[in-house]
Amino acid sequence: MIGHFTKMALKAILRFKLHSFINLFSLSFGFICFIVAFLLSDYLDSFESQFPNSDRIYNVVIRNIGGSSAGGPDNFPIVNEPASRYLRTYFPDIPNIARASLGDLRSISIDGEAHFVNSRFVEDQFFDIFPVETIYGLAQGEPIPPNSALIMEESALQLFGRKDVVGERMMVDNRTDVAIAGVIKTLDQPSHLHFATPLFSPDIFLPMSIQDQSMREQRIDLGVDPDTDNWGNQSDYVYIEIPESMDFDLDEFHQRLNDFVQANLPEERRDLITYELIPVNQLVMSTLSFVTGGFSLINILIFAGTLVLMIGCLNYSNLVIAQLSLRSQEIAVQKILGSKRSMLILQYSFESLLFVGITLAVVMFVTFVILNLMSSANIVGVGPAMLLSSSLWLAIGSVVAIIVLIAGCYPALRTATVPLVSMMRPKGSGGYSGRMRAVMVGVQFFVSGTLMIMAFVMYLQNSAMTQQLDGAIADPKLVIGTPVNTFTVSPELLANELRSHPGVISVTQSHITPWSISSSGNEYSRTEDINDVSVTSGVYYVSYDYLETMDVSLVAGREFSKDRSNDLYPLPSELGMAGGPYSVILDNQSARALGFESSADAVGETIYQQDQIPAGEVDIMVELNVIGAIESLNYQFVDFGSFGIQGNVLILQPEIANLMIIKISKENVNEALQHIETTWNRLMPTIPLQREFVDDLFGLTYNIFLGISVAITVLSLLGFLIASIGLLGNATFITNIRQKEVGIRKVMGASSGRLLRMLLLDFAKPIIIANTLAIPVGYLMGNAYISLFAARADLTIFPFIISLILSVIIAVAAVLSQSWKSARVRPAMVLRYE
Repeated sequence: MIGHFTKMALKAILRFKLHSFINLFSLSFGFICFIVAFLLSDYLDSFESQFPNSDRIYNVVIRNIGGSSAGGPDNFPIVNEPASRYLRTYFPDIPNIARASLGDLRSISIDGEAHFVNSRFVEDQFFDIFPVETIYGLAQGEPIPPNSALIMEESALQLFGRKDVVGERMMVDNRTDVAIAGVIKTLDQPSHLHFATPLFSPDIFLPMSIQDQSMREQRIDLGVDPDTDNWGNQSDYVYIEIPESMDFDLDEFHQRLNDFVQANLPEERRDLITYELIPVNQLVMSTLSFVTGGFSLINILIFAGTLVLMIGCLNYSNLVIAQLSLRSQEIAVQKILGSKRSMLILQYSFESLLFVGITLAVVMFVTFVILNLMSSANIVGVGPAMLLSSSLWLAIGSVVAIIVLIAGCYPALRTATVPLVSMMRPKGSGGYSGRMRAVMVGVQFFVSGTLMIMAFVMYLQNSAMTQQLDGAIADPKLVIGTPVNTFTVSPELLANELRSHPGVISVTQSHITPWSISSSGNEYSRTEDINDVSVTSGVYYVSYDYLETMDVSLVAGREFSKDRSNDLYPLPSELGMAGGPYSVILDNQSARALGFESSADAVGETIYQQDQIPAGEVDIMVELNVIGAIESLNYQFVDFGSFGIQGNVLILQPEIANLMIIKISKENVNEALQHIETTWNRLMPTIPLQREFVDDLFGLTYNIFLGISVAITVLSLLGFLIASIGLLGNATFITNIRQKEVGIRKVMGASSGRLLRMLLLDFAKPIIIANTLAIPVGYLMGNAYISLFAARADLTIFPFIISLILSVIIAVAAVLSQSWKSARVRPAMVLRYE
């Protein structure tokens, strides 16, 4: 029986060669998109699996329980600075609780040569939790000694040209001399310790004590008690390894963490946030979700890949259903010879299963080759073994069952119930439903249309973001990577010397790097009542000439001036109960949050900032005078509205603004760069110059979004291609079935042109309806996407109209030849049997 079914299936494939090719093409690409997305999800789930006890390693996250008043996102994996220390005291039965910084670019010098490296500061227990294998130096799991570092194997090769670099020294941030104590072997399994994003690709690991000492010195310089717990600083990850001997229930532990928050966090935070745990293998995506406003990029790709597979499945099912209408005579003969309905259903279900099996064999071979090539390229954790995932095959099995049910069981059941008289007609009748065909075609183009709208929106958003770049139009800006507080000369002296060259237009300072995904926030109010309703706005601590250097235009008012002493906001040690008003500059968003019509209307008005006097830690409201108004800042990436931060406020405080930014003339770039390097070497010969163009910083942050937009564009094009060639295949069936109708209409006087318009309209109608329905869905999804960014594209009607027009044009092009052939048919040829 199986042999007979196989023979009949192969005959059908050879009889309908074009449609078999279309089905193979559409299903293959659908399965490839789905499998790749699924393997990517499996890949991320496999993170940290090489470490012992990996299923009991968790990260602490902040849960927002205070609504919008909490001023932060939910499931935020970057927690308060003192948390690990207090957690170790509160949970003495858990020995391994460790704090680690985010991946951060640091300046180092080796034998006088400057480099940027990605570094992470870690506490001692970190390598107890993650006992990495070393090839030189420290033993596995051994903590890093003071003023030492562990370096990745490939980073050692890049920086020193060899791997055995134990004992080599480097100067970190021009202030800390460290020796390399060990070389970490390249990880052979995926891990957040070495992943292809700047946050998770450290070159070196350093003791947390180095960062703590640096922060302590900075706080002393600012007149702040260095021993005060800084709960407002959310800058680190906290890892917890649950001991094997400890009875552990996640929900019960969450309650203990809530008790911890109530017992240890400042009173003003207890009702706003709590702590929970997430498995460590979710850390990468939780952190990237922070960048993307809570959206999981992997889930987006999985969803898009599933949609492409759905288009392919619907396309296959539609063609098989139409195909059976032309096999109705074959089915009628089988019924006359005694075949039962159940046997017919079994036969055509087997045919669908066989075809899908052939398609899967092709797909798996292609996927195997691709994974093998990626494995040869030394991509960690990627290889053909990924295809052995049980969850992948369970998902594929579910999809195959659905395809067989729709493309095998259902059409066979419909065809088998048609009267024999109808089935024995020359053109046959398979109980084929034109309405169902239209619905299935419509669903395909609804999905592909939605994806195309998203591709257009992403393209527009990419354009909106890249318009902020200097490119060849604006004067380029340089960020000096060496912190200002490590200069051996005063920043003012260096700035004055740099400005002496005509190629250097202006020099300023900021405490936040352009295109940074971090933000600092302060509380602001219209009254000096500390209990009054306030808003949280982002704060930029800057130096003079900030607006000129960063190409930000004043809408009203003035910029900070060296001639006005009250423009300078005092250091914490100089802040008193009385003083001010001090000057600030507002953007439109912060001004509107404070109740002004615009930032221009706020100029000359008084607002208040919540601050703290170090002596006694007394909270006060500092009076501020709005001296300038701007529309918005440039070189911003994330819209921090989801964090409760509304707009930005500029405050003049050069002592905190630790990054120097130089604006140079686009007409004189090479000479200006030479002057900057010469001046630097003359004034600070012992400190290597480290500089980066602002435009280059953009790529480091935005590349992940460019990758997602390219992936969505490719998927949308594949979806349209699959739906369109499926429509072409459908057209060959439908026009064949409707030839008698066309012949009768021609006998009644219809012209070929009129019939062509009728056929094209019938094919285009479900596509137009589907794309019309896709417009509101695409608008909601597109609007949610662009809301992630500080610079947003204008979401006009054009992406939706273009998507609709393209869909109709592609659909018409796909069916035009078949429709024209049908419209020109000779009535005598199609009506001679009646």
